Amino acid sequence: MKKIINFFIALVFLSTPAFSQDCAVYIPSNVGTELHYEMKNAKGKTEGVYTQKMISVKERGGETTFELLQTYMDPKDSNKIITQDTISFRCKDNVFYIDMEKYLNQKQMEGFKDMEVKITTDDLIYPPKLYPGLELNDGSISLEIGAGMMNMNMTTNIVNRKVEALEDVTTPAGTFTCFKVSEDVKSKMGIVNVQLHNITWIVKDIGTIRSESYNKKGKLNSTTELIKIVQ
Repeated sequence: MKKIINFFIALVFLSTPAFSQDCAVYIPSNVGTELHYEMKNAKGKTEGVYTQKMISVKERGGETTFELLQTYMDPKDSNKIITQDTISFRCKDNVFYIDMEKYLNQKQMEGFKDMEVKITTDDLIYPPKLYPGLELNDGSISLEIGAGMMNMNMTTNIVNRKVEALEDVTTPAGTFTCFKVSEDVKSKMGIVNVQLHNITWIVKDIGTIRSESYNKKGKLNSTTELIKIVQ
């Protein structure tokens, strides 16, 4: 069950230092800046640590693309890398797009390398301006996996996205004035269904400051906090 949840979690938001479009984007403003995060369970025990490093910003054909290196480390040994993926995002016509396909963990996808996999996505977007009460579009990703006589489908829908408020949030990295964004995540793999309610606090030019994940009964599952910014 935890693997299914982790397969679809990610709430990463990107931005850019300086480019021609007027996108409001949510990552560090300079290439090379690295964000450090800590994940804890409902009891406050650290279960994971990871970093997100902005590695490139490129413009081509009226579209700006971003690449960010995300690295998960062993919480007991920060020198031991568990997984490492490069994820991409884009800005076009002043709208910031989050490609749902980029949230697929590449190490997990290696398990399907000898199978036929069809991926269908509907991107999440962020308009140029956020404000409390703004309803955001839904996003989805669907995988059809063929393995001989056996087929498997996996789907995730992110719905009911809304900007709830503008709030100050304090973490070990500092105090930030953030947009509070809520969403419901509905995932299905075979006969297994997972429902989550996520709340994420984001700020322009940095990204996610804090996030909380709740199960369908409203019980806290986990929290993730920004603990350090390395310029």
